[in-house]
Amino acid sequence: IDKAYPRLMGGWAFEIAEPAAGRILERVTPPNFKLSVASVCMKDSQEITDEDREVLFSACVKATCERIIVTHGTDTMIDTAQYLGSRHAEHLGNKRICLTGSMRPERFVDTDAHFNVGMCFGVLGVAPPGVYLCMNGVVHAWDSVFRDAETGLFKAKE
Repeated sequence: IDKAYPRLMGGWAFEIAEPAAGRILERVTPPNFKLSVASVCMKDSQEITDEDREVLFSACVKATCERIIVTHGTDTMIDTAQYLGSRHAEHLGNKRICLTGSMRPERFVDTDAHFNVGMCFGVLGVAPPGVYLCMNGVVHAWDSVFRDAETGLFKAKE
């Protein structure tokens, strides 16, 4: 969601830009919804380590709210969902956590970032406590999802 492709880099290299969450939330936040935004880890998802996941886990534990959206790069989003999900019952109680990303960065005209974050609001309103992955109009429990290597889509384990 947060990738930017500076023109000075020839268009192929990228950097992690300022968090896109604020711009997205201006467009998709439901009315009368109170929220806060916290930046926990500004890395490409391929560079995220278990130490980074522990920082995210700690932020979720410390959060006073019961509904959390985590924006994440798609390459290792399942790994992070599994890290949080495997610890949820013992440490996160009544919290609902949705991880989402985008196949195209938020700055692109045809991004799916707004749709995916908006979907998280719907899921968080009805899902029981747990950890979920929301992408492309589909929600998956943390322990029943895989990424199809051919299509790049997130799918339910059978």
